[in-house]
Amino acid sequence: MKTYFNTCPRDCYDTCAMITTVEGDKAVKLQGNPKHPVTQGFLCWKIQNGLKFVYSPERLKRPLKRVGKKGSDNFREITWEEAYKEIAYQMENTLTRHGAEAILPFHYYGHMGLLNKQLPQRIFTTLGTSNCSPTVCSNAGRTAMQYVYGGFWGLDPEEINSSKLIIFWGLNGPWSNLHGYNMVKEAVRNGAKFYVIDPLKTGKLGKHLAIKPNTDGALALGIANYLITKNMYDKEHVEKYTHGFEQFKDVAKDFNLERVSKITDLAVDDIRELADDLYRIRPNFIHLGFGIQKHLYGGEAARTIALLPPLVGGYRVHYSNTDREIDLAFLQGKHLIRPEGAKTQKMRNMAQLGKLLDAEELKFLFVFNTNPLVNLPNQALVRKGMESEDLFTVVHDIFLNDTCSYADIVLPAPSFLESFDIHVCYYHNYLSVNQKAIEPLGESKPNYQVFKELSEALGMNTKELFPPEREVAEEFLCRSKGVDFTLKDLEQDGFCKMQPRPQDEYLTPSGKIEMYSQLAEKAKLPPLPGYYKENKSPFPFQFLTVNHKRITRSQFHNIWKKEIEPIVLINDKDARDKDIKEGDWVILKNDQDTLNMKARLTKDIKRGVTLAYGGLWSKLCEGKGANTLTPDVVQDFGGNATYNSTYVEIEKL
Repeated sequence: MKTYFNTCPRDCYDTCAMITTVEGDKAVKLQGNPKHPVTQGFLCWKIQNGLKFVYSPERLKRPLKRVGKKGSDNFREITWEEAYKEIAYQMENTLTRHGAEAILPFHYYGHMGLLNKQLPQRIFTTLGTSNCSPTVCSNAGRTAMQYVYGGFWGLDPEEINSSKLIIFWGLNGPWSNLHGYNMVKEAVRNGAKFYVIDPLKTGKLGKHLAIKPNTDGALALGIANYLITKNMYDKEHVEKYTHGFEQFKDVAKDFNLERVSKITDLAVDDIRELADDLYRIRPNFIHLGFGIQKHLYGGEAARTIALLPPLVGGYRVHYSNTDREIDLAFLQGKHLIRPEGAKTQKMRNMAQLGKLLDAEELKFLFVFNTNPLVNLPNQALVRKGMESEDLFTVVHDIFLNDTCSYADIVLPAPSFLESFDIHVCYYHNYLSVNQKAIEPLGESKPNYQVFKELSEALGMNTKELFPPEREVAEEFLCRSKGVDFTLKDLEQDGFCKMQPRPQDEYLTPSGKIEMYSQLAEKAKLPPLPGYYKENKSPFPFQFLTVNHKRITRSQFHNIWKKEIEPIVLINDKDARDKDIKEGDWVILKNDQDTLNMKARLTKDIKRGVTLAYGGLWSKLCEGKGANTLTPDVVQDFGGNATYNSTYVEIEKL
């Protein structure tokens, strides 16, 4: 038996460090790495059962070429040589006939490994093709943090252990941040007070404030106004660390507790208690989740919440720790482009792929690390675009998912146990290694190898673009600030801690926390935060989409399809008004589409709000998923998708 250090590559806060036991040539056990200070040897339910994913009989084993109509899953097996030859021909033909901007590598964080995520871009960087902006999750909030702090690094989550007040704002801890939630449990046992601000009640820990969706900005302005008018704020700290306080104070004065109570549907006493606790209980830790910024004005709400800590002597919220001084540009190959050959890549908003395809702006799509036909809004328009015979599509994936069904070429990808990689985390400050534990199943190949071999088929300088992966990893570590360890050090225990960026360092024009944001003003957005109501919808129910606890985005649905039903959560009183009973089939409809789902009645969701799981494969749910109802409207902050600004009518079938 042998053991290897591995890292869960899923798009998740925790980035769990693990140890894999291999007997012969087969992985027989996955366990958490007990030495890791944050993940502490514990794995979530999904990865505890991860070997069912790795050794699934549904795994793709060989390259496939479409021989039938798109969407029919009619493919034949081909060799890798045939696949590369066809892909290279189609890319070169597109470059000649339509130009580089007609080629789009469509990728996200289905695999968070730095080599598997970033290195494939070297081909597209060199060719000067289009690229996609990461707008389907956290971009609005990251943009908001930049406007306020000049960067989007946050508090170190290890500070939860010593915090006396902890707030999870728009975050489902037990499902989305299990290890952070475990740290909160320990802090509460040691006397900390804990709040959860969310329209859905999850977990039994702490005080739950069931806020009306998309009113978080009003709550933050109300808390700020209360603290300022009651003289319960740290004047010296505000003077030293903020810019534009007087202008912000003037904005906040319109939000008294009574008005905020009506907007948010929270009790005045609960808002007052929260504001009092923010001032009186220190140190405090606000973890701002990604849910609130997926509204039309979600970035605005995130910006306003980020201004609360300095009022009570703090520095930041925790939103994301991805803004580190690591050399992603090196991994993407930008150092290889000489000035005379530099080509600016046109950025395409990935949340609006359907519109791009409908406008026939793209002719070649290379999809990896994501499943757009499940995860993108306006699902029907995306499907319509991918049905076009004028679009050549390549998909690299582990399973024949919805997107693969519309591909011309499908390439088999390995699981995380079958390739080498290194990982940073957008939650904590540890960098970890993923050692190759087993050989790839069938003929599957990791992203790095696929694009290296494709570069050969394209006649590119493969040696310069794709040196051996360990050499790339070593050079990346040497180039990155805040990294004072080598790959050998990383492989000693499986992880090392990077140097956290200073909490009191603000890269804004003023060098301070900007309540009056000069960066927002430069971007032609309001420099002061505000509360903006969404346009009134003719449909009465706000429709939220979230990950099922057994799924990460769309990953694992096919593995657990027998255990997962396409359900919609409905407040039990709303259901009674509609004569809907537990288990009834209902129809959800809006201007986008209609969708049939099974009703699950609950007291844990606010009236007027419904919730469904957004990562379910359409091909496993009678051809439609929740995103068939979500529009592809994007917001001003970072062009982010607005999944949770969806409204529907619900009727009993």
